[in-house]
Amino acid sequence: MESKFNYKNFSIVIPIYNEEEILEESTNAIFSLCKRMGIDFEIIFSENGSTDNTKNIANELTTKYPEIKIISNPEPNYGNALKAGFELAKNDIVISFDIDYYSESFLREALKLNREYSSITASKRLGSSEDGRRFIRRLATNFFVILLKTLFGTKLSDTHGMKAIKKTEIEKFLPQVVSTQDIFDTELLIRIEKNGGKIKEIPAKVNEIRPSVSLIYKRIPRTIKSLIKLKIIFYKESLKTKNL
Repeated sequence: MESKFNYKNFSIVIPIYNEEEILEESTNAIFSLCKRMGIDFEIIFSENGSTDNTKNIANELTTKYPEIKIISNPEPNYGNALKAGFELAKNDIVISFDIDYYSESFLREALKLNREYSSITASKRLGSSEDGRRFIRRLATNFFVILLKTLFGTKLSDTHGMKAIKKTEIEKFLPQVVSTQDIFDTELLIRIEKNGGKIKEIPAKVNEIRPSVSLIYKRIPRTIKSLIKLKIIFYKESLKTKNL
C-alpha cells in the first residue's frame, strides 16, 4: 500500500449506455490502473437502457473480475445511473469515471485528498488543462459554466467529468438532490459547496476517443431547463430556511 494515500479503499462508479464497442477494452484498462493502487476497490457499472450488447458484455466482465458489480435501469438516464451507483458504493471515497474518460493520475490525486476537502474534480477549464474535444463541445461547456456562476454563484470552473467525493458527503447530501439526466452530479457538488464543503479542482486532459453518445443539440435545451428548475428549487428551499 502506498503510504501517501489517505484512504484504505475506493469505489469507481461508471454509467454505461450502448458501450459495446469500447466496454471490454476500457474495463481492462480501468481495472489495471485500480489494481496498481494496491488497496481494496470496487467498480460499479450502472447500465441504463442500452439497446446493444452492453449489458451482456458487462455481465461477462463481472465473472472475469470479482471486484466489478453491475446494476441496471431500463431508462436511459445518465444522472439516475450515476445516483444509483453512488448509493450502492460502499467504500470511503467514491470516484466517477466515464467508460471513455478516466485517469490514473486523477485517481491517485483523489486517494491523497485530505480532510480539508469534501471532493476533488478534474476541470477542463483550468489554465493548464488540455481540452481536445470538438469546438462545439468546448463552447457548450463554457456556456454551461457561465450559467452556473450566474444562477448559483459557484466558484467551480467545471462540474462535468471525473470527480471523487467522500462517502460521508454523499450520504449527507444525496437525499437532497432532485436533478437527474445531465446535472445530477452538478447539483450534488453545488449542494456540498453551498453548505461549506471545499472542492479541490485539478487540471484535466481530455481527448475524444469516440463521438458522444448523447446529442448536444438535445442536451443544451434540456440542461438549461434543468438549471432554471434547480434555481427555483433552491429559492424555495431558502424561503423555508428563513421561515424556520
